[in-house]
Amino acid sequence: MEVTRYNKLSLDNIQFDKPENKGTVYYGPMLYDLNPLLLQSSRLKVKEIKEIDKQKYLIIETDTSDFSFYDKLVKLDDHILEKTYQNSEEWFNKELPMDILENMYKRITSPFKKDETPSIQFKIPYHKENIQTKVYNQANEIIDVSTLVPGSTIISMVQVKGLKFLKQIYYCDLFLSQIKLINETVTIKSGHCLIEDAEGTEGVVDDSKTNDGKYDYEILDEEVIQKSKEIEEMELSISERKQIIENEQSKLSKLEEQLQFLK
Repeated sequence: MEVTRYNKLSLDNIQFDKPENKGTVYYGPMLYDLNPLLLQSSRLKVKEIKEIDKQKYLIIETDTSDFSFYDKLVKLDDHILEKTYQNSEEWFNKELPMDILENMYKRITSPFKKDETPSIQFKIPYHKENIQTKVYNQANEIIDVSTLVPGSTIISMVQVKGLKFLKQIYYCDLFLSQIKLINETVTIKSGHCLIEDAEGTEGVVDDSKTNDGKYDYEILDEEVIQKSKEIEEMELSISERKQIIENEQSKLSKLEEQLQFLK
């Protein structure tokens, strides 16, 4: 699994799986060279964090002189539309006209007026009131999401998961995985960050490269991924053993009841 910088993203390397029925929606995963697509942004500015119907959203702006990340997402939107059109007969057993798809597709990007700075809205994911997005400082240490205030400079990592089709709309399902806050001093916790901030390093000797040609952050990615796998396997093993213990305790209770009855 690798993190792909937005300016290195090759749209032709994105794989679109046929959407399958998932109950109330149809869902088609998207992969990148057969791996999860983790997309790292350019430097962005926090515009605001707003809440709609108890759901929080992070609104970010691009640099006033650099729209390249926004432009890449526009191209991704266009690519998704084109691929949906090309595969509509295979996916839905009928060819859907492009104008209908354009009306159905909810874009990642929104149009902006002349002399304005484009903004992008990302949903902040929560599970049981716990934020799922990890926020880091420049030392790659976890900090609280409340540190993100209007005007903060950040780099984000977004996981592009797939296409979600509802009755009248469809959209690209994105997961705001990590955020790196630039030049802030806050209370820290332990953690690992996959985002590398290499902007503004021209002319500087890069000591982060190892003998095998990999950068430290790439090795860190592999370590984090391996650790996550080990944690998942251990949690599964613990869960299975707990279930076995519960079953045995139930059997023991029944045997004790039988024993008491015989006495």
